[in-house]
Amino acid sequence: MISAILVAAMLLAGPATAVPSASGETPAAKPATTPGTVSEATGVASKTKAPDDRNAMVCKTEPVLGSRMTVKRCMTKGDMAMKQFEDRQTLERMQGDTYRH
Repeated sequence: MISAILVAAMLLAGPATAVPSASGETPAAKPATTPGTVSEATGVASKTKAPDDRNAMVCKTEPVLGSRMTVKRCMTKGDMAMKQFEDRQTLERMQGDTYRH
């Protein structure tokens, strides 16, 4: 399994150095890309989605207690905000009960 991961990493990394061919030709240069450019599809998608859309899906990776594994949880922004609010209220209620005599 480790060897498969190493092979995949090597394939994704690509060739480290360019090897000239036997005829002395130099390899073709890569086309120049400007850093920070956005493809047309990405630019259009970002313009159509409102930043405060409460129905937009958001995925969050959360750790599992007692494990090194993580769990990916997906919900809408509105559901996530409501869950955070309810969790905060529950925590405050639990902490408030410990100080009663």
